[in-house]
Amino acid sequence: MLTEDELNWIRHVLSNYKPFEISPSYFYKMTTEIERNGNKGIVRKELDELRKKMIKVTPQELLEFRNKNVRERRGIYNFSGIYIIHNCVKDIYYVGQAERIFDRAYQHFVINAGNAEIYKDYSLGDEFSISLIPLENTSFSSLNELEDNAIRAYDSFKNGYNRMPGNIMDKHIFKNADYEKAANLILDKIKGTEVFLSLSNNRKRMNYTSSLFSELKLPRNIHFLLGFVKMIKEYQKAKK
Repeated sequence: MLTEDELNWIRHVLSNYKPFEISPSYFYKMTTEIERNGNKGIVRKELDELRKKMIKVTPQELLEFRNKNVRERRGIYNFSGIYIIHNCVKDIYYVGQAERIFDRAYQHFVINAGNAEIYKDYSLGDEFSISLIPLENTSFSSLNELEDNAIRAYDSFKNGYNRMPGNIMDKHIFKNADYEKAANLILDKIKGTEVFLSLSNNRKRMNYTSSLFSELKLPRNIHFLLGFVKMIKEYQKAKK
């Protein structure tokens, strides 16, 4: 486990917590939302241009392209990107992302597999068009960034099929470099333990982290505690 010198240093780092200060992650999220909402028109124009150039399919074609051989006979290969589902009758959208686009996008047109509202409208006869856009063809650096900007550009959360907004935070932002170093020190000591591997949801992660910090006699620092819980989740997701 951690040495006494390491623990004393971590306690010193965490002792400067001010109860009512705004966390860096919250500040980043708010400023990023303002920026992205302000850029919706620019993003919409970029993606509309790409939709004209990139592959566009019907639900029937998308279902056929589940088959790798069918795709490759057409010179089409799987890729990482987003899919924009457009209900041409209601003029509303759904935006999704996938590391392997053809393994995910079709599921919305299969019962009990994707978005239930899309499938309902599809089964009632509404016309759909699906645009498939590779991440590498856009100006964005990650799938989360691309998807969130696209959801805003097509207003698909408030007035479309998306039931959740996009993910702004790819990684938790700690208050400073020492906070992050302290979190990594603790994580390195626990990540191989049996109890760590059993942390399958946020409730378990929170209970474990609270108990661990109490055991280590760390100062009460809610921003660091919540950040560490998120760090555990991010680490587990990356290792899947």
